[in-house]
Amino acid sequence: MRIKYAEERTEIDIPISEVVQDGGKLNILPNVKNYFSIDYKPKNHKLSLVAGGFIGLIPINNDLAIEIKPKFSISNLARIVAIAEDNFNTLSFFSRAYGERDDFSPVIFEFMAECLANELQTLEEEGLLKEYLLKKENTHKIRGRIDINTSIKSLWSHGHFNKASVSYFDFTPDNPFNQLIKFTLKFCIEELSRINSTNIQLRTLLIEYYSMFDAVTADNRLRCFDDVFNAIEADKVTTLRNYYVNICEVCRLIVNKIGVNFDEDGDDLKLSSFTLNMSSIFEKYLLNSIRFHRDIFPEDTIILDGNKEGRKKFYNQPSHSKGDVKPDIILKEGETHRVIADAKYKIKTKDTDRYQVISHALSYNAKIAVLILPRDEGYMGESLLKLGGVGSEYQIDVYEYYFNLSSADLIGEEKKLAECLASLFL
Repeated sequence: MRIKYAEERTEIDIPISEVVQDGGKLNILPNVKNYFSIDYKPKNHKLSLVAGGFIGLIPINNDLAIEIKPKFSISNLARIVAIAEDNFNTLSFFSRAYGERDDFSPVIFEFMAECLANELQTLEEEGLLKEYLLKKENTHKIRGRIDINTSIKSLWSHGHFNKASVSYFDFTPDNPFNQLIKFTLKFCIEELSRINSTNIQLRTLLIEYYSMFDAVTADNRLRCFDDVFNAIEADKVTTLRNYYVNICEVCRLIVNKIGVNFDEDGDDLKLSSFTLNMSSIFEKYLLNSIRFHRDIFPEDTIILDGNKEGRKKFYNQPSHSKGDVKPDIILKEGETHRVIADAKYKIKTKDTDRYQVISHALSYNAKIAVLILPRDEGYMGESLLKLGGVGSEYQIDVYEYYFNLSSADLIGEEKKLAECLASLFL
């Protein structure tokens, strides 16, 4: 598959020949419209795809995929998503290569569990791996080969003439590979409950898959682990069941609590591709990181989400207007609204962004308005920049704050933002 690289919120031109089948039909996966707006340029016979605020590797068809990179250098993407209390959205129909890392936070675990569920779709379609295993038992139903010596010693000499010791080969799914998968499914179901995951759909799906392994022994001590990976290393998995290799690799990461690297491409193993809506995640990340540093603010400070509990009517009531004001972050001290902040996931703000945050501040009777942006690599100024004041009798001071998403010390960067906002209270 050919991969074309692009940045979020940019236009990507694709020759129309790459997306047209014989007969003139567009060869584009239906999910593409969720991530791109599509236009046709008749003069140069190109299809124009405009990327939205998503990042990730997104297939256009079976031959072409577009890797949408963030506009900003981002360090430790897993932490940002975790703080935002969001998730990596998996594409069940497309995979990419990842590198391993020693990080197994709840957000990474949920991603890995979704990847396992996606991998098991193939197993559900193709069927469980079955093997001929030698079994021996004492039974009154004769099958296979009768062991005369054992039958005489253990059964007939004691008067059990209605039974015999037999050995036979049973074609069964009860093998180390399926035992490992069953163990991992049980681990995932229990772990989702332990971390209080809200992904009910994922848990339900894993339970459904678990029921496929009813005929498989529950290996609670994971004695099957070495047998599985010794077989994989010795290339003893049949070509027809080669999909078991990647499934077992996902199981290995989950049961050993090994994470994957979302910040860089790797070649360790194949997992579901992911997408992220960075605009939404940036807003939630900033709000929650400020809340985590609640102790930096005055004692009676309240930190509100203007899109939820902090929203109010835009106009003073009574009013004929029904519009609401919904700033991303509201900082109150007691009953006084101190700071109104909006997160803008863009390189620079526009006049409309400034008009918006000023009107939000005015509606809340706040005197400080802040626009928070990711820091561009080329920006060399201070993190907090005062744009100026608006009004005379009632003045609103307007600021921009540049947050360094690529900082090697994101925890320190989060604290720095909270300290800076707290200083505006004075």
